[in-house]
Amino acid sequence: MSVPVEPSGAFGPAHAAAARLIPADAVPVTDEDAAPAGADTDTTEDGGVRALLLRLRAAAADAPSDEATGYLLELVAREMTAVLGRFDRDALIAWRERACQHDAAGNPGAAVHLLAQVVTEMTQHLGPTDSDTLVTHLELATAIGNNGDPRTAVQRFQELVPALAMAHGAQDARVLTVQVRMATNLARAGEVFPAVQQLQSLVPWIQQNLPAGHPLLGEARCALARLVPTFRHLTGTPDSAGLGPVEAVAMVHRLLVWDFGSDAEAKACVKDLGRFTGKRGIADRLAAIPDDMSAEQAAGFLLA
Repeated sequence: MSVPVEPSGAFGPAHAAAARLIPADAVPVTDEDAAPAGADTDTTEDGGVRALLLRLRAAAADAPSDEATGYLLELVAREMTAVLGRFDRDALIAWRERACQHDAAGNPGAAVHLLAQVVTEMTQHLGPTDSDTLVTHLELATAIGNNGDPRTAVQRFQELVPALAMAHGAQDARVLTVQVRMATNLARAGEVFPAVQQLQSLVPWIQQNLPAGHPLLGEARCALARLVPTFRHLTGTPDSAGLGPVEAVAMVHRLLVWDFGSDAEAKACVKDLGRFTGKRGIADRLAAIPDDMSAEQAAGFLLA
């Protein structure tokens, strides 16, 4: 399902005519009562209330299910809106996190709808170049791609890169995240060659510039691993050519985190890894890998 394009906003459709961000049954907040744009301090409300709401927002990530996470984020977002104001930064971030949880739970359409509203509010009241506004653009582009419109997502990501790089530097995690997700959507749009080339260069760049264990490295590796078989088929690469170290570690990483929608998909990855490397017994060795072993170490163990 494609996202309707409306020519508004610096990074694509802003959906300015969409429904209000605040649900109809939330406590109404007038512009006069709202917190000042960009408010980050506790001067508008009791600091203890804000601190409690922030703790609850953070705790949502540890909820026992996606449904529970979404429910808690919804409650916190509504309460922040009522207590702190419709345009308060923390309240807007809570709505953004609620939208991202929609996307993570497999409902990108709902994520696009809500994120479009959040980005409009942030642009108007925090500013178009504000860091949180730019991150919300990033999440909106991600949801648009997940919702079936990768070309619009790529366009948005392309527009975001210079703005984020100017604000945070080319090595910043947000800039690198945009580039990884742009590559993912390039592949979805049928441009596998540039997508793989971008990911091949991004994986070592992420390792060099971000802290060890940063989640973006895993995201980039899984994105690359999913494309390796298609890329080899399109290029006519023979199995005897083997795998480059970046691709081999990426495929092993994908197996370690079990980034698959089904057992059949996982078995196909194991088979491809064995076929591309000439190694046998990978499935048996996989079960013996210690939990604390890195992807590089695991690749060495599996492919020895």
